Amino acid sequence: MYYALRIALVLTLAAASLISFRSARADMEFRQRTPEAVARAVALEPGNTEYLNLRALQLDYEGADSTALLERAVELNPLSSAPRIRLGLAAETRGDFANAEKWLLDAARVDRQFEPRWTLANFYFRRDDSANFWTWMHQALEISYPDRSPAFDLCWRRSDDPEEIWRRAIPEQHEVIAAYLSYLLETRRPGAVAGAAMKLAAARDPGDRDLLIAACDSLIGAHLSDAAWTLWLAAGFKDVSFESPQIGRGFDWQRVESAGVVHLEISQPRSMHRITLNGNQAESCELLRRVLRLTPGRRYTLRWQAQPEMSGIEWRVGDEHAPLKNHQLDFTAPRELVTLTLAYQRPQGEVRAEGSLELWEVEVR
Repeated sequence: MYYALRIALVLTLAAASLISFRSARADMEFRQRTPEAVARAVALEPGNTEYLNLRALQLDYEGADSTALLERAVELNPLSSAPRIRLGLAAETRGDFANAEKWLLDAARVDRQFEPRWTLANFYFRRDDSANFWTWMHQALEISYPDRSPAFDLCWRRSDDPEEIWRRAIPEQHEVIAAYLSYLLETRRPGAVAGAAMKLAAARDPGDRDLLIAACDSLIGAHLSDAAWTLWLAAGFKDVSFESPQIGRGFDWQRVESAGVVHLEISQPRSMHRITLNGNQAESCELLRRVLRLTPGRRYTLRWQAQPEMSGIEWRVGDEHAPLKNHQLDFTAPRELVTLTLAYQRPQGEVRAEGSLELWEVEVR
């Protein structure tokens, strides 16, 4: 009995040593990464899914059939989506769309992450299956990560209707909505900006401030006055006074920065805006600018206070203009969005202006 136990122990240790040797040998072969070495690693350890997946990939590159290896990987790892996705895409390449769909759906069943859902959305896009495309695109975006541009691109390739994309693909998630608005601005689609921007504004997240201002600028640039103004108010911005600009974009006063021109807000003895010209400014340049939302054809009056009344500086709106000394400019609004500017133009025969100008109580009625 004693000798039998010793023999059994020796055999067990020998088997363990053999297994350890085979494992080490297989690992050494695998690390070489050549097709022949990886094939030997698979032969030594046919249950290693890492070896199987790499060998299957090598067979794909060689134009050979990797189906058997991938199916074995599926059996060995029932929760892995990667071999299922590869089996599905391979079946699609062969024109076996039924099996392709089966494998890709199975990948989404075992793995609830982005990749299987994104792959299914692409599969149904290629199959021109609109209903399933939107279903899986929506699910993919629900669990998507930062770079969502390829997904948004695919949506716009599927449809050029902003409402359909919004309704069928974009989930009610703040991060996704913000990413979609950024995408619309980057790809210059102002017609679709308003809806996404209004959704984002409703969240009242201070972190969205710059993105909403950019959206407002985009709508202004596209002459979508109602949408731009509605967003401006919805985002919490107001018709701020001349003396206290808060944003410098959108419908707020914008200081035009240029060489030789310095802007300064001062509060004593009254709230006003100071512009200093050092004599090195351009012969013709804008100093201040603001977009106004007006009623076309209606008469308006611009009034202001200024000191001193520097020569060469005037207010301009549409085709009308008036020097500082007038303190008033009457004009007719040519359209809904009109740009009001304070500009400098060196008078003929004079040197460039040098000194400081103070403005206050600037208003349009």
